[in-house]
Amino acid sequence: RTKQNPILAGLTIATVRGFLLNFGVYYAVKDAIGATFQWSPKVAFIARFMTTFATVIAVTKDLPDIEGDKAYNIETFATKLGVDQIAKGATICLLLNYVHAIMTGLLSKAGSFNPVAMIGGHLALGSMLIA
Repeated sequence: RTKQNPILAGLTIATVRGFLLNFGVYYAVKDAIGATFQWSPKVAFIARFMTTFATVIAVTKDLPDIEGDKAYNIETFATKLGVDQIAKGATICLLLNYVHAIMTGLLSKAGSFNPVAMIGGHLALGSMLIA
């Protein structure tokens, strides 16, 4: 069981939810319909963004069950480092992920992304983390 190994569990969740569901499925569908492979900055962005987001989910998923994990000697990041440290670290990671999205919107070639969504949307969502 990956529950016994927090690093393996986190990597599994982040890889499947973040990378494979975005990058992998997009290009698998394109291949299935016979479309030629063409690199997409949008798919690359969403795969990066969601892999980071999924990593945070993987690390924080055990926070509500910390008492049960302690009772059954299940080692998680939360039982090792404590809920407060995990929550603060997760918030910082998400905030940096939103900063990355904003910078992608600002620095990408014109027309690559919708600037309202990339800059304004991620700024609004990221600001909720520090409000």
